[in-house]
Amino acid sequence: MVLVKENSPVALYYQLKSILAQKIMNNEWQVGDRLPSEFELCKEYGVSRITVRQALAELEKDGLVKRRQGVGTFVTLPKIEQQLTSFYSFSEEFRKRGLNPRNEVEKLEIIVPTAKIAKALDIQQDEEIYYLKRLRYADETLMAIEATYLPVRLFPGLSKAELDTTPLYDVMRNKYGVVVDSAKETFGAVAINRREAELFQLPPGHPALDLERFTYAGDQCVEYTVGVVRGDRFRFEVKLN
Repeated sequence: MVLVKENSPVALYYQLKSILAQKIMNNEWQVGDRLPSEFELCKEYGVSRITVRQALAELEKDGLVKRRQGVGTFVTLPKIEQQLTSFYSFSEEFRKRGLNPRNEVEKLEIIVPTAKIAKALDIQQDEEIYYLKRLRYADETLMAIEATYLPVRLFPGLSKAELDTTPLYDVMRNKYGVVVDSAKETFGAVAINRREAELFQLPPGHPALDLERFTYAGDQCVEYTVGVVRGDRFRFEVKLN
């Protein structure tokens, strides 16, 4: 067992934080597992309760644990840090971080667009489009709820079955020869509503990010998506030159 060293120049709480974080990263504690109590950690590592609380506070700040008053401290998914400097796919970004992505297609139907959606896709308002509602998971934790709109003429015969098992952009490329190469995204701070709270298993009013995405293949907009992303699980970074 790795021990906290009192004669180290590194603060005791930071040493303990590093030890506990390593256990989480090594999957000794899985997502959802309850950590030992403060008393047990004090006894195991020979440190004070103040040191334990500081270490747990740092772990919570990093998104590795969540403390629930009167219940305990539990392992959570770390925040997904995403740089907004190039085109990306949620599924691919999850995989890069060792997480298992899964899409649950709640609905796929053909509709006539509203004026706003027709304008977003740069199509006539009488042109048919797909309405695709998806729940985006990472390691069985719901991360985002998305509503996507696609022109039917670009993707005839699109099926729920293939979208249940294959990322949308892979289907676009491999089945229809549509290669997306750029996107425009906007984010805003929101509080989740009751329905979203039920899906995320969070209290209503929990902070989140609303997402609006225009995805392009060349100069043509091939996808318009709006959604809600968990604010406590994502951190987006923009590099300014």
